[in-house]
Amino acid sequence: MFSKCIGFAIAMALSGAAAQAQTDPCTDSPAQAELVPLAQAMQFSLEADLRPELATAEVRAARTARAIAALRPADTVSLEVEDFPGTGLASEVKNLQVTGSFSRVWERGGKREAREALARRGVEVAEIRLAAAEFEIREEVETLYAEAALAEGRLALACDQIERSRELEAVIQRRVDAARDPLLAGARATSDRLRAEAEARRYAAQAANLRAALGAYWLAKDDFRLDPDFLQARLAPRAFDIADISSPDLDRLAKEQLQSAAQVELERAEAVPDVTWSVGVRKFGLEEDAAVVAGASIPLGSGGRSDAAVARARADQLRLETERDTIRQDLIRRAASYHRTALSALEHIKEIDTVLLSAANEGVTLARDGYARGAFSYLDIISAQSAVDELREERLSHLRTYILNDAALARLAPEAGTSAPSPETQP
Repeated sequence: MFSKCIGFAIAMALSGAAAQAQTDPCTDSPAQAELVPLAQAMQFSLEADLRPELATAEVRAARTARAIAALRPADTVSLEVEDFPGTGLASEVKNLQVTGSFSRVWERGGKREAREALARRGVEVAEIRLAAAEFEIREEVETLYAEAALAEGRLALACDQIERSRELEAVIQRRVDAARDPLLAGARATSDRLRAEAEARRYAAQAANLRAALGAYWLAKDDFRLDPDFLQARLAPRAFDIADISSPDLDRLAKEQLQSAAQVELERAEAVPDVTWSVGVRKFGLEEDAAVVAGASIPLGSGGRSDAAVARARADQLRLETERDTIRQDLIRRAASYHRTALSALEHIKEIDTVLLSAANEGVTLARDGYARGAFSYLDIISAQSAVDELREERLSHLRTYILNDAALARLAPEAGTSAPSPETQP
């Protein structure tokens, strides 16, 4: 559901953000724009989105139903006319009888209390829907924020590649001018630099589109900046315990189970028949003759109907229990998958940072020294630099995998904390 909403928000933002073509994406960054951290973006979105307002309206309706459930059955006032003048023997007005009576239902078996309890459970279910709406918005905003931050990370890598490409292009061009390298070397260096600039423009457009899609959640009028430390601050392994699993769906089903139990109690109370009593006055004909009348009525057969209703409510209660267990089982499997995937990505990041990148950077240094001495060709230095660029891009890909899976795990196990300090990382 939330992926469709994100896609719709991105599609709405594309037309406006794509028009902001940047000639130099590495220098035309919104440095003066407002900084919007993730928590603030969530708060803005919750205040602007109408889904919580809809859920709040449902809560108000449920509270009104609770107030109505506390009311007892309405009293009844009735007027009856008998032996109204007709024809023949019934034509005498003196035979007319008029009866006015007052009736009240005496509820037995705790129906009123059971009805109030069921209505209270209905309010709790509506309140869970409000929490679910807020959860959905937070999930969408967090995912968009992470994708936008990752796009800016790709842009930063592309800008670094541009800087290195320009530096290498200048070095190679000097050797080409000195006839120490062929013209092809200069053309290759220029091609690499142009490709890096094109990649930077593409990533800048992606970052702008994602920021616009994110800003659409609170109708942001101006561009804004993301937290520059967002990506690195999330690099901390998270503990995972099955007992920490929770979600709005589980909470909703738990409340619906309580609601179903209250329905069972109400159906049991319905087995006890109510007594309707009445009292009134009857006047006979045109004389002053009058009499007090009273009566009571008790419905029959309510026990059998109540048994069937209780069986139906119990079946619904069992269905909710089974559905909750099924969803919990699925959430545990998903959380375990998120945990494994996040830890695996974190291990890859640590390996790149501590082993692979240092070796690749050393290879670039050796290739540059050898190139300066004439021992290596320009292809060797380009190849060495490409290895570094590929590792940095691979690191960012693993970083995306880690952040998205860790965020999904955090939503399923919000009580879990971090189990270890953040590993040593480098951009």
